[in-house]
Amino acid sequence: MGKGSGHGKIIIFGEHFVVHGAPAIAAGISNTANVEVIKAAKNSIVTKQRVIPDLSIAAIANVLSAMNIKESYEVRLTGDLPTEGGLGSSAAFCVGLVRALADEKKLHLTPEQVNRFAYEGEKTFHGNPSGIDNYIATHRGVLEFTRGRTPLENKFVPLELERPLDFVVSLTGKIGSTPKMIENVRKFKEADPEEFGQLMDEYFKIATEGAKFISKGKLDEIGSLMNANQSLLSELGVSDERNDAVVETAMKEGAYGAKLTGGGGGGSCIALAKDKAHAEKLAQALTKAGYASFSTVIDRK
Repeated sequence: MGKGSGHGKIIIFGEHFVVHGAPAIAAGISNTANVEVIKAAKNSIVTKQRVIPDLSIAAIANVLSAMNIKESYEVRLTGDLPTEGGLGSSAAFCVGLVRALADEKKLHLTPEQVNRFAYEGEKTFHGNPSGIDNYIATHRGVLEFTRGRTPLENKFVPLELERPLDFVVSLTGKIGSTPKMIENVRKFKEADPEEFGQLMDEYFKIATEGAKFISKGKLDEIGSLMNANQSLLSELGVSDERNDAVVETAMKEGAYGAKLTGGGGGGSCIALAKDKAHAEKLAQALTKAGYASFSTVIDRK
């Protein structure tokens, strides 16, 4: 038997704008996908989480092939990372799988090898993934990501953290369609390129300031920029009524800032808390309001 885990992720700034050349700032959260592997007659996935078995088994096969492992495995998935809401759960699963297989085989992989093998599994779930999810699931921390024309041209710039950041993640209860939202933004850009350009200019300022304030641990400023980013996402039309309701509730409960994270059109939202105790209080209030929520931490690793 081998064991391994991978971390989930949130996007603090930049979803959708990153598709059009702007940098996004993303971070690994403390929630994990935990994986155990046991040799078996054929590959299988065993979990109480919501998964698509055929896709999971295909991802297992891809990872095994990439790692040049010939045996088959029963793969058990547990952990506290939801498998919905755009939190990088498939990448976290793939990273956990690679590490579990390495543990079982007594392989000493570098973090970059883990990242590369996990990317092969991610292809099963997302076709042509950006690479940001598996990178964060492997390395955690906070980084500025700029997407290149190919995965090899992607740029990852780690950011230093002055202090851990306490967030609350809320599931809106509606599964958003990232491809649909990306297409809607593309149509927005084609219909009004001047307006889109203005929004991009505003976002570039947010990204620049956001990186600086995250490094300095300035909660007030980070929160204000999150709110500004949410306003831009609303103008793009990707924040629906559930996203708006979660954001409004979080702000009423004293969050420094709140916004959707991921594709939008539902999915998940994040709220920046003052500290761990406040994050837990925020999560309780949002859950009471009807949105399954949990506190999480972005640490200095």
